[in-house]
Amino acid sequence: MAHAFFGFLASQPFVALFLVLGLGHLLGRLRIGFFTLGSTAGALTVALVVGALALHFGGVHFAIPDLLNTFFLALFTYAIGLRVGPQFIDGLRRQGLQLVVLVMVTTTVAFIMSVWGARLLHLGPGYAPGMLAGANTISAVLGVATSAIDEGLYHLPPGLTAEAVKANLAAGYSLSYLLSMLGIVLLVRNLPSMFGFDANACARRAEKIYGARGHALPGTSGAFEHGMMVVDVRVFQLTNVELIGQPVTQVWKRFGTPVLRLTRAGTAVPLAHDPVMELDDLLTVGGRIKDLIADPARLGPEVADEAARQLDVDQAEIVLTSKQAIGLTVAQLRQLPPMYGLRLRALFRDGHELTILEGTELERHDVLRVIGPPVAVSRACAGLGQAVRPTNATDIVTLGLGIAAGYAVGLITFNIGGLPVGLGAMGGVVVAGMIVSIARSINPALGGPMPEGARAFLESIGVDLFVCGLGLNVAPALVEALTHGLSTFYVLLLGLAIAVVPTFISYVVGLYVLRMDPIVLAGAVSGARNSTTAMRAISDRTHSDVPAFGYPVAYALSTVVFLVYGYLAMLLS
Repeated sequence: MAHAFFGFLASQPFVALFLVLGLGHLLGRLRIGFFTLGSTAGALTVALVVGALALHFGGVHFAIPDLLNTFFLALFTYAIGLRVGPQFIDGLRRQGLQLVVLVMVTTTVAFIMSVWGARLLHLGPGYAPGMLAGANTISAVLGVATSAIDEGLYHLPPGLTAEAVKANLAAGYSLSYLLSMLGIVLLVRNLPSMFGFDANACARRAEKIYGARGHALPGTSGAFEHGMMVVDVRVFQLTNVELIGQPVTQVWKRFGTPVLRLTRAGTAVPLAHDPVMELDDLLTVGGRIKDLIADPARLGPEVADEAARQLDVDQAEIVLTSKQAIGLTVAQLRQLPPMYGLRLRALFRDGHELTILEGTELERHDVLRVIGPPVAVSRACAGLGQAVRPTNATDIVTLGLGIAAGYAVGLITFNIGGLPVGLGAMGGVVVAGMIVSIARSINPALGGPMPEGARAFLESIGVDLFVCGLGLNVAPALVEALTHGLSTFYVLLLGLAIAVVPTFISYVVGLYVLRMDPIVLAGAVSGARNSTTAMRAISDRTHSDVPAFGYPVAYALSTVVFLVYGYLAMLLS
């Protein structure tokens, strides 16, 4: 029965992948004290168990295509780039030196542990760079170490062949990789709690500090969240004879409060063509509370009509291109007919939020975030510039071209001192996502829409299916390696230590020496050891994007430093 079941899974990898995905998410929800696996580590654990059981009971090996795993990983890394792009430059400006220190602490401690740990445990040549690569999930280090062997820069010990050293290199990598991914996810996910912090509360505080004055940048996931309105609506029955027979816009011109809805005999009258007001019309007016209560009788008596208070609300981001608005101040903009009935929620220039001051002069391509009745929003979009509206559609053109271009650029390498230095394929995809999101934060009309729901789905399904395929494929190699005696145990233990100890030390340094925010720091130490899954784990734990603020800069720097250390580890092996 077991043989038939696992044989079926091996012959139908589609079923195997999604079965492991579902079971992994169930396992990831279990909590033991303050420890939880989370979805990614849960999926990897289940994949390894299923792969091992399939080998033991069914004698079968899974063979999830590498192209499929690359596809899943590319979707994940592109989605990460979309999420962290707008914060990258700001993070570098705010904490550039601190992030450099964290990267050097993490990489240097990992390098020392790899080289001296391998010597103390009498592990063969090649294990040190292999463990450094596997424990930090940087396969590019393998390429650097291998090139040192092939080019003769590493002098082989007597009696050893290049093939034997490369086998040690691969064994160190594979054994360290598997447990390190689990270990680092568990550690980073629970680091704030281990130091006595309430992770969710800290994330909420950090969001206020690192956010752009409380408003999400244009083109980002929170751009169209309405939030709490600082205006109120009240309903008045028109009895002021001076207004009867006048267009409805006269209320705005005379009192500065727009009519958002006109109700006559229980029916809403469309406002698009500025209708004439009649006696006993119900005028739903909006504005700041202090303005509405200043002279409540100027229109007529206030009435409690709930139906008249019901308003549809729409929102848009408008890239300012209208000649009639460019050069005006904010105060003058408010008096333009296209702004009738709208509230200016936020103003952005070159991807940065500006304080809304009445004297602020508007420039071409400033981004106005406005909110109000749908008819008013549509009028402003038509009269002021190019508009971006909330949508559930995803621009596949930008998605496809962005991933393809990023992957291709990531393949480019430059030889610096004999070391091939480059972004790497997935690094290129991350950068492509960042460029798109940064461009959209400056001009939301660029790059096409990517709703947050779609982006979050790509991020979640991409990384979890990737680790499912990885675990199913390498489980037999892990089982075989575990039979190699005491040296296997040493590599597993040392690889796990290389993964978690430098990260733990960096967190302590960042917390008590550099005085960094504990949640931003958790993302930074994840980037310092190249673990996107760890950063995802702490983001899931806190339900926040704050960990991503410190991640991309540390990730980019550590990739280069690890390549240098990998080369040196091979020479010293």
